Amino acid sequence: MHRIALVRWLLLVCSVLCFNTIQAAPLKVALALSEDREIYRAFESALRDSLDSRREIQILPSTAAVQAELIVAIGAKAAGNFRSSSIPVLSVMVSRAGLEKFRLGRSQGSSGIYMDQPMARRFSLLRATLPQTKSIGVLVSSETSELAVVKQLATAFGLKLHIQTVPTPDRLAGSLSSLLADSEVLLVLPDAEIYRSDTIRNILLETYRQHVPMIGLSQYYVRAGALCAVYSTPQQIADQAAREIIRFAKTKKLPDYQYPQEFEVAVNTQVAHSLGLTIRSAEQLRAEIGERP
Repeated sequence: MHRIALVRWLLLVCSVLCFNTIQAAPLKVALALSEDREIYRAFESALRDSLDSRREIQILPSTAAVQAELIVAIGAKAAGNFRSSSIPVLSVMVSRAGLEKFRLGRSQGSSGIYMDQPMARRFSLLRATLPQTKSIGVLVSSETSELAVVKQLATAFGLKLHIQTVPTPDRLAGSLSSLLADSEVLLVLPDAEIYRSDTIRNILLETYRQHVPMIGLSQYYVRAGALCAVYSTPQQIADQAAREIIRFAKTKKLPDYQYPQEFEVAVNTQVAHSLGLTIRSAEQLRAEIGERP
């Protein structure tokens, strides 16, 4: 009789454990887009594809964000909208500078994946693309923590760094011309006060006129006339975000803010030819950068 009772008790325990496992509620995740832009839609579609088969994840519409356990804010506007959210927020498709504005006041445990690249990776691209470069120039509107990193890396890579501060928009043309006269390469920094839709064309024209190649921020810069850039696709950032969401479903913890792990290289061969430069293909440069520490 004791054995029968023990067997029944074990069966009961197993049934309860199995029932709890089967009934474990999936993590409720709300996707909030800043606006209807192609790049945001591409990220959303890629993220849904990565998570649709995961039973532990339930995707909610942005209108149901208050019911979510995790919010994925896609773009700067969405990240700002959930700045004071008590629900953990994973912000994506936003620059580091943009996300740093929203970190204060955020709920503990919130995180983000920067849209821009780590500066060391950009310096590796510079060295792989133009190994003979001895001096570089940067335009800044103010002193930032990122500029401090640029100074350190310039020293580490044995490059002379020229910095021109542009205090007001009307000083941009003169500052740029003076900077290019002393620099072999213009390294674009993510400074929205300088690199805007109404200034980027003139900046590119001036670099081309003075035969100074530009290292851009994205493939869009390269299409516009920059020599090259390192960037991450919406698919790559979505894959990284999916991994963090799945980990959050298990641990209820998000990592610290981070840069994209996977990346691509874009090269404008026409610009290289016009400037009299011989550089390797985007695939070759990507392979070399990937091998660097």
